[in-house]
Order: sequence, then structure tokens, then C-alpha cells
Amino acid sequence: MKNFKKIKEKFNQLSQQEKDNLLQGIYNFSKDTKLFLENRLIGGNDNVFIKAMEKETIGKVYRKGMPCTPNGVKVNSIIAKAKKSGVSIDALMKLEQLAYRGFIEFLNEYGGGPESFDEMADKHMENYLILVRDNIEDESKRNNIFQEIKGYLLKKNNMCADSLDDIFEKITGISISR
Repeated sequence: MKNFKKIKEKFNQLSQQEKDNLLQGIYNFSKDTKLFLENRLIGGNDNVFIKAMEKETIGKVYRKGMPCTPNGVKVNSIIAKAKKSGVSIDALMKLEQLAYRGFIEFLNEYGGGPESFDEMADKHMENYLILVRDNIEDESKRNNIFQEIKGYLLKKNNMCADSLDDIFEKITGISISR
């Protein structure tokens, strides 16, 4: 924070043209800073993050030819960048949903995977359920989402889903009952 204070002071001393030039340089610095500035200042770029998540999760599991393994670090990075960029709550929910489903689909399709995938599926499903619980005010809509997730989990009966069931039941209060 000490450096930020100095930077802020220097920035405030710049002329408007110098501020414009600095902002242009920051904007062109990287794809991530460009997305950050666009989302923070003009909004509406949530789909970039959603498409990246689709590509990293479901897109890798079900891609034509040789399937690939989702990268947990990239998945977490996409979500972190989206949060920092100020994406909408709907976009954040979609990102978490794609994340947990990507790991579950991989485990289900290939009968296993890296040990971390179980943990990643648990973590992202928990995050998604909490977002739904805390942000969907319409009780009927929220319950429909929970029932859809319950149905999804019940279809995944050829994989070890005990931890997913426990998380679902803890957050929603709805029993899976396999």
C-alpha cells in the first residue's frame, strides 16, 4: 500500500493528456488488463470469461478427437480474474457451474482423474450452491435450480459422489437419497 499511495500522488499530478496516455498504456498492457478495464468501466464483457471457462472445462472433456484434461489452475485463474473485473453475479454463478461440472464430467467420463479433481468439483459446486442460495431471491427459482442440480448429481451414479452429495445436502437442506 505504501507504493500505491506514492503512485496515486504522482498520478494526480499528471496532466489530462499524460493521464490519457498512461491509461492507453495500461489498456494495451495485456489482454487481462484490457478485460479488467472494460468490465470495470463499461461492463458487459462477462462472456469472455464464460467462453474461456467453457473451453477449459466442458470443451476439453467433450472435444472432438483426443480429449484433454481440464487445468485446475486455469479454472481458478479465470474465476479470480472475473471476480477482480467485477463480472455480474449471474456470470460468476455460470463460471462456478461450468467449473464444477467440468470436473464432474471428466471424472464421470474417464472413471477417475487427478485426485485434485474431486476436491475441485466439491469446491466449485459448494461455491455455486452458496451463490445460488445467497443471490437468487425468488424461492421458486432457487428451488428449481436446486432440484436441477439434484437430478444432475443422481445421474452421476457411476462415480463416487458422496462428498458432492454431502455438500449439496449441507447447503440446500435437500436430501439426495441414492
